Amino acid sequence: MTRQNRLLEVINFSNICLSEKDNLTVINAKPDVPYGSFTSADLALIQPFATFFDELGGFGHKVFAEMTQNTDVSIVHIPKSKIEGYGSIAKAIKMTNNHVIVDGNKKDGIDSYLKKINKLTEILNISIKNHGKAFSFDPKQINEHILIEWETKAEIQKNNDNFFTAEGMFSSKMIDNGSYHLAAFFKNMLKGRVADLGAGWGWLSFEALKQNIDKIDLFEGFYPSMQSAKLNINDPRATFFWIDVLKISAKKQYDIVIMNPPFHLGQASDPSLGNDFIKKAAEILNRNGTLLMVANRQLPYEKNISKLFKSVTISHVQSGFKIIQAKRPKI
Repeated sequence: MTRQNRLLEVINFSNICLSEKDNLTVINAKPDVPYGSFTSADLALIQPFATFFDELGGFGHKVFAEMTQNTDVSIVHIPKSKIEGYGSIAKAIKMTNNHVIVDGNKKDGIDSYLKKINKLTEILNISIKNHGKAFSFDPKQINEHILIEWETKAEIQKNNDNFFTAEGMFSSKMIDNGSYHLAAFFKNMLKGRVADLGAGWGWLSFEALKQNIDKIDLFEGFYPSMQSAKLNINDPRATFFWIDVLKISAKKQYDIVIMNPPFHLGQASDPSLGNDFIKKAAEILNRNGTLLMVANRQLPYEKNISKLFKSVTISHVQSGFKIIQAKRPKI
């Protein structure tokens, strides 16, 4: 309710008109905010994470992975990455006719956004509630050169290793050590049909395609990462799926699964995320299939993986990682 109350206060005090004839676009829309309850405007929700995209769609909203159409009013919920956040605000400014509202919590840096934008234009209204703020401004007052700078920094571009990535993606600046160790481990091991769970911007699959495999399916839940993977891989054996990995419906189709699964929920380590990926791998592998994954050494996956696979081998490598090779799923 707190985020909703902040938005309501800014909309009301800024005299923002949101009738049935108006369009309201929400960037980085939140499943826990009942947007339809405080406006009759034509809603378009932008959500690049497949999990939240599906959840919002389940409420009957029109949901899109990216913003492509102009709108009367826009709301931007700031993400963790500042560069990604300013990129989202720049896009909203360029495609919004009347008002832009920026919303976020103190821990996400909302104060710095407010300070910077206040130097560029007049802030029409601010709502401060429960360690967060929402503020509104007229998008027509922002200098276009500033917008180009913000957009350019946030767009997909080549990183230090010459792969296409963007801010907000896992290990966007360079190949992460865990993936590097896993690729070195599976060199000359891959064959048949391969799945890459949580494929990110595609580096593990890029390495896998150097081997004599039949095909590889990349499953990734963050839309910009999947778009980057498509730029990084040009091979007819590769197929791309923007999907919540846990909703993959394929059963017993793959010979090998490779993955470097996520293990953070916010700032804290959460092994349940990796365990869910491990279970999904067991479901989609054929009875003689093999899971090859990398994880931080301290993450306690061994007990769960032993319940799901008949043979499990753990190899410790440098930099605090372990390679897990699990064969013949039990389920």
